Amino acid sequence: MVSTHECRPETSFARAPLPKCFCNLDRLVHALEVRGLDGIVATSSQNVFYLSGFNGIAHKSDEPRPYAVMLSRHALEHPIIVIADYYLATFLTQPTWVEDVRPFRAIMMGLDLPPKPDDIDRFIPKSGARIEWVVRARQSYAYDMAGAIRGAMKDLGLDSGRIAFDDMGFGFRLGLDDVEVIDGYDPLMFARAVKTAAELPLIERATRLNQTAIERTVASWEKGVTWRDLNNSYHRAVIELGGFVRDPGGMVWGHPRGADSTLMLQTGLEDFEVESGTHVMFDCHGTLDLYCWDGGKTWVVDGAPEGDAKRRLQATGEVAQALLTAMRPGVKVSELQARGREVYRKAGVPDADAAVIFFHGLGLSHMDVELTTADGKPNGDWVLEEGMVVPLHLLYPGGERERSWLEEVVVVTPEGGRPLFSWGFEPLTGS
Repeated sequence: MVSTHECRPETSFARAPLPKCFCNLDRLVHALEVRGLDGIVATSSQNVFYLSGFNGIAHKSDEPRPYAVMLSRHALEHPIIVIADYYLATFLTQPTWVEDVRPFRAIMMGLDLPPKPDDIDRFIPKSGARIEWVVRARQSYAYDMAGAIRGAMKDLGLDSGRIAFDDMGFGFRLGLDDVEVIDGYDPLMFARAVKTAAELPLIERATRLNQTAIERTVASWEKGVTWRDLNNSYHRAVIELGGFVRDPGGMVWGHPRGADSTLMLQTGLEDFEVESGTHVMFDCHGTLDLYCWDGGKTWVVDGAPEGDAKRRLQATGEVAQALLTAMRPGVKVSELQARGREVYRKAGVPDADAAVIFFHGLGLSHMDVELTTADGKPNGDWVLEEGMVVPLHLLYPGGERERSWLEEVVVVTPEGGRPLFSWGFEPLTGS
């Protein structure tokens, strides 16, 4: 059994409709104002989801995106979403605050047949046909996406001025002569950086799923298990719980054998026996309701840490505790890194400079932090703000029986960081 905690009883993370609006509109509007932008057009799947709640099935990231959300800074009460006709009924299941939904005739309708206004009826359930927004959507049915977007932008007064696009290429392809196409990546990341009260429970739930899946994976180990078996056990646990991982896998770190202390990420091609005493570094990625989970910690397979390894793991826990206290609004990432290294030195590890200490945002991506601030400066050494979700990564390198790893997912508060994992900073031990 896992000796440092009790396995959590949670066995299912059943999905349910999300709130109508969970995006940080106030921050988005502020980002547009300080950059002198009149509005924004979002077409990436994460940003469309963030602004509308739409999470379309059967679509890959490099395919033409059959959806777009438009928001004018001067008409905040009237966002518009343009969407492929076959996705229209999605909003009968997942409500949205965007009440102006405009479908267009898409790939399912044959090119060998002339377009007709009632083509949209194929995609409207009888039970929803008389709902007010559906009636309006039917009336606005367009025969091509570009035309629908140009019309929507004109209605919002976004057919001229400085307009942000999260895909600038899409903006240029629209061919709007009076529009100055601006990169919309940073305004949206600025908004996404600070989580709303509706978002935090989604990230907390995703983190619980990850913890439960890791605990199940540890419990599945027996002598002879290989690295690929272990990965498959984690993936199986995630799917059974209701989450998702992406190709090539959900477990991130590679594990060089013997005394090799190289920092490596796995490729999905590795395979070796996971022997007793191995230090497995659980850094697991996946999504639930499109919100990312991250993190994990060291598992000492079928045993407990010994000697120098025990001292390094203990030092890593001390660093994590000190950094949680320090993770308050206003602190810079570089200051946290320096503080962590100072604690490692005081703990007496052989080489504090060898420790890897890093941070990033977390939400709909493993970034959620703007790259460039509104005044045009690089945002590499970014500042923590209240309501950010920031994974804390600590890795003290070593061989397969020495390396120490801890990644905690932290909500930034005025009182310091609030950890989302419930299992503390001690390594997982046993089997």
